[in-house]
Amino acid sequence: MHQVRSYRNSGILFMVILCCAAALGSCSMLAPQSTSSAHPSAAKIPTPTTATPTASPMSANVDCNKASPIQPGTTQNQVVSAHPQASRGEHTRSYLVHLPSSYTGKTALPVVIVFHGHGGDAANAEQSTGFSQLADSEQFLAVYPQGLLDDDHLPFWASIGPLDYNIDETLFMNDMLNKLEHDFCVDTQRIYATGFSNGGGMSGFVACKLAHRIAAVAPIAGNYYDVQGGCKPGRPVPILEIHGSQDPIVPYNGISPETNPQWPLPSVHDWLQAWATRNGCTKGPQQFFQDSDTTGLQWTNCQQNATVMHYRIEGGGHSIPATIGKQPTSLVIWNFFKAHPMPQKTT
Repeated sequence: MHQVRSYRNSGILFMVILCCAAALGSCSMLAPQSTSSAHPSAAKIPTPTTATPTASPMSANVDCNKASPIQPGTTQNQVVSAHPQASRGEHTRSYLVHLPSSYTGKTALPVVIVFHGHGGDAANAEQSTGFSQLADSEQFLAVYPQGLLDDDHLPFWASIGPLDYNIDETLFMNDMLNKLEHDFCVDTQRIYATGFSNGGGMSGFVACKLAHRIAAVAPIAGNYYDVQGGCKPGRPVPILEIHGSQDPIVPYNGISPETNPQWPLPSVHDWLQAWATRNGCTKGPQQFFQDSDTTGLQWTNCQQNATVMHYRIEGGGHSIPATIGKQPTSLVIWNFFKAHPMPQKTT
């Protein structure tokens, strides 16, 4: 059986729009990972029946020689100036950076961006997901952006749907990435994004809007509203999606236009199929993994190795499973990322 980690919920979430206008509340990331989880080397990750693509070396052989503004092995807050279109009156936008303990500034490392949920924050995302600990062992930078405050003073991502607020989050993302690449030795071919709930929706948003900078994404229980202007990533984007079949907040089967004409939600399957079509996948969905409470589906034979993969947590709610199969969920996500760097440009 998979363990399920709890999350804070201090009100009705904005995604619950089944009977009336959306009421805003809070949703944050999962509780801290149990120390009883199997060590990554001791568990076998669920793998597709087709061959897993061979990942290129994890660290680019680049001599950056950059003096870091952060002590290796620590997490510190960083800021960038805020554009008026992405600030809601704030002068700066912030994010936490965890630098792996063995960072030298001489070898380019991957980046994993972790978006908190509605009502959560960057510190909560770090404390609850285990990505900073994984960054130390796997050698990548873990980055936790901080959302703005909505009208109820709850942190959120103005990606799509009811919390659009006319804010251009791509401005903040580009500024943050530019500063990361300036301050640290970053492998720009291996920048990834994940997140939960509203943060999962933000992961889907950056896949549509920043595919030239984000190599792959792994949203969890995301609210996948239609992106304004359509989703036109410009290249195939590998996707790993994790979702509970009984999610009461972001329903697995979506929210129909009849139920909510203003903000309908596609079903998880329809959202994934749309990505498989964008990615040019010709096979799938095919089942590649099954245990007592998890079903794994994938779309394969995609352009530029842009596989679409999905774990359906049978009976799962609006939460993140601690494990998938025998692996910590964070490690499952990281292994997917490792197999999907930005495709090499052809001349």
